[in-house]
Amino acid sequence: MKTCYIVGAGDNRATSFCPDEEDLVIAADGGLEILQKRGIPVDLILGDFDSLGYIPKEENLILHPVRKDETDLMLACREGLARGYRSFCLYGSLGGDRLSHTVANFQLLTWLADQGARGTLYGKGCEVSLLREERITFPGGNSGFLSLFAWGGEAEVSVKGLSYELQNALLTDHYPLGVSNEFCGRDGEITVHRGDVLLILEKTS
Repeated sequence: MKTCYIVGAGDNRATSFCPDEEDLVIAADGGLEILQKRGIPVDLILGDFDSLGYIPKEENLILHPVRKDETDLMLACREGLARGYRSFCLYGSLGGDRLSHTVANFQLLTWLADQGARGTLYGKGCEVSLLREERITFPGGNSGFLSLFAWGGEAEVSVKGLSYELQNALLTDHYPLGVSNEFCGRDGEITVHRGDVLLILEKTS
């Protein structure tokens, strides 16, 4: 599946990818500086450029006002959707100086799912995605921690092959039952029978 890569102005220590010809690379505001440093070609530049500190002169630019209702990352996702992309990798979307933007990006994952798309947030040693009534598997060679948080209400979840297993367990958005599970050398499986779940993968090496 062709992928839309979006790079924002958050913590970009994990930003490293090699786009294919059919992929789309969008620099959202301060993400432009990171892409230029990494030598990754940019297809589109957009934002209000309050983070970057200046307005670029490139032709492939969409300028937005500072006073607006949507973040630069969400505007970039809208552009990707309008161009037919349904798989989104968002770098510079975790950490950074403003916790509020990280929480906004969690909500952005839900919005993408509502549009029939899938997004993943990337940070240093961490990935965040949204699972919606689906089943995913992990090969036995994985290591690190895996956390599941009910998002937007209750969720019914089963977990197999990890350190803590669950069978049709009820996760709620006010009790962190799914925090800090761990890979243990076996093939893992997560099934979300009902609801939305934030999946957070944290590598230990």
